[in-house]
Amino acid sequence: MKRRDFVLLRRGRENDVVELSCERLYMRWLDTRMIASEPDENFDPVEDGEPPAAFEGRSTEELLEDLDRALRGVHVLRVVDTRWLDWGGDELKLRFEKLLASFRARGGRVDFSRV
Repeated sequence: MKRRDFVLLRRGRENDVVELSCERLYMRWLDTRMIASEPDENFDPVEDGEPPAAFEGRSTEELLEDLDRALRGVHVLRVVDTRWLDWGGDELKLRFEKLLASFRARGGRVDFSRV
Protein backbone atom coordinates (compact mmCIF):
# COMPACT_ATOMS: atom_id res chain seq x y z
CA MET A 1 0.00 0.00 0.00
CA LYS A 2 1.30 3.44 -0.89
CA ARG A 3 1.78 5.94 1.94
CA ARG A 4 -0.72 8.42 0.56
CA ASP A 5 -3.30 5.66 0.09
CA PHE A 6 -3.15 5.01 3.83
CA VAL A 7 -4.54 8.46 4.57
CA LEU A 8 -6.45 9.25 1.39
CA LEU A 9 -9.27 7.17 -0.03
CA ARG A 10 -9.79 8.05 -3.67
CA ARG A 11 -13.36 8.42 -4.92
CA GLY A 12 -14.83 9.36 -8.27
CA ARG A 13 -12.72 10.19 -11.30
CA GLU A 14 -8.95 10.43 -10.93
CA ASN A 15 -7.96 13.64 -9.12
CA ASP A 16 -11.59 14.77 -8.96
CA VAL A 17 -12.73 13.92 -5.42
CA VAL A 18 -10.56 12.67 -2.55
CA GLU A 19 -11.82 11.51 0.81
CA LEU A 20 -9.57 12.20 3.80
CA SER A 21 -10.06 10.12 6.93
CA CYS A 22 -9.25 12.22 10.00
CA GLU A 23 -8.90 8.99 11.97
CA ARG A 24 -6.08 7.85 9.69
CA LEU A 25 -4.55 11.31 9.65
CA TYR A 26 -4.55 11.39 13.45
CA MET A 27 -2.92 7.93 13.63
CA ARG A 28 -0.20 8.99 11.19
CA TRP A 29 0.29 12.26 13.07
CA LEU A 30 0.57 10.34 16.35
CA ASP A 31 3.21 8.08 14.78
CA THR A 32 5.29 11.11 13.83
CA ARG A 33 4.95 12.51 17.36
CA MET A 34 6.16 9.26 18.95
CA ILE A 35 9.10 8.87 16.59
CA ALA A 36 10.12 12.51 16.85
CA SER A 37 10.36 12.49 20.65
CA GLU A 38 13.81 13.30 21.97
CA PRO A 39 15.77 10.64 23.87
CA ASP A 40 16.00 11.02 27.64
CA GLU A 41 19.26 12.78 28.47
CA ASN A 42 19.23 11.27 31.96
CA PHE A 43 19.10 7.71 30.64
CA ASP A 44 21.59 5.48 32.47
CA PRO A 45 21.97 2.01 30.91
CA VAL A 46 23.30 0.58 34.19
CA GLU A 47 20.25 1.65 36.19
CA ASP A 48 17.60 1.86 33.48
CA GLY A 49 18.44 -1.27 31.49
CA GLU A 50 17.88 -1.39 27.77
CA PRO A 51 17.65 1.98 26.03
CA PRO A 52 14.39 2.99 24.38
CA ALA A 53 13.96 2.00 20.75
CA ALA A 54 15.14 4.51 18.18
CA PHE A 55 13.13 4.80 14.98
CA GLU A 56 13.62 6.77 11.84
CA GLY A 57 10.47 7.97 10.22
CA ARG A 58 8.71 10.94 8.76
CA SER A 59 8.47 14.10 10.77
CA THR A 60 5.18 15.89 11.32
CA GLU A 61 6.26 18.45 8.72
CA GLU A 62 6.98 15.73 6.18
CA LEU A 63 3.60 14.10 6.83
CA LEU A 64 1.73 17.34 6.16
CA GLU A 65 3.92 18.23 3.16
CA ASP A 66 3.24 14.78 1.67
CA LEU A 67 -0.48 15.26 2.21
CA ASP A 68 -0.39 18.73 0.64
CA ARG A 69 1.48 17.33 -2.37
CA ALA A 70 -1.02 14.48 -2.69
CA LEU A 71 -3.86 17.02 -2.85
CA ARG A 72 -2.41 18.93 -5.79
CA GLY A 73 -4.71 18.61 -8.78
CA VAL A 74 -7.65 17.48 -6.62
CA HIS A 75 -10.86 19.46 -7.06
CA VAL A 76 -12.88 18.35 -4.02
CA LEU A 77 -11.60 17.18 -0.65
CA ARG A 78 -14.15 15.33 1.46
CA VAL A 79 -13.02 15.40 5.11
CA VAL A 80 -14.48 12.52 7.13
CA ASP A 81 -14.93 12.19 10.89
CA THR A 82 -13.31 15.41 12.12
CA ARG A 83 -13.82 14.46 15.78
CA TRP A 84 -10.47 12.66 15.53
CA LEU A 85 -8.79 16.04 15.17
CA ASP A 86 -9.83 16.82 18.75
CA TRP A 87 -7.54 14.03 19.96
CA GLY A 88 -4.58 15.78 18.33
CA GLY A 89 -5.17 18.97 20.27
CA ASP A 90 -4.75 22.52 19.08
CA GLU A 91 -1.51 21.84 17.20
CA LEU A 92 -3.03 19.30 14.84
CA LYS A 93 -6.17 21.39 14.32
CA LEU A 94 -4.14 24.51 13.55
CA ARG A 95 -1.85 22.73 11.10
CA PHE A 96 -4.79 20.99 9.43
CA GLU A 97 -6.61 24.31 9.00
CA LYS A 98 -3.47 25.75 7.41
CA LEU A 99 -3.38 22.80 5.00
CA LEU A 100 -7.06 23.33 4.12
CA ALA A 101 -6.45 27.06 3.56
CA SER A 102 -3.65 26.22 1.14
CA PHE A 103 -5.90 23.72 -0.66
CA ARG A 104 -8.70 26.29 -0.95
CA ALA A 105 -6.26 28.95 -2.18
CA ARG A 106 -5.44 26.64 -5.11
CA GLY A 107 -9.15 26.58 -5.99
CA GLY A 108 -10.15 23.38 -4.19
CA ARG A 109 -13.43 22.85 -2.38
CA VAL A 110 -13.64 21.21 1.06
CA ASP A 111 -16.70 19.21 2.16
CA PHE A 112 -17.08 17.88 5.69
CA SER A 113 -18.81 14.57 6.44
CA ARG A 114 -19.39 12.90 9.82
CA VAL A 115 -19.78 9.29 8.58
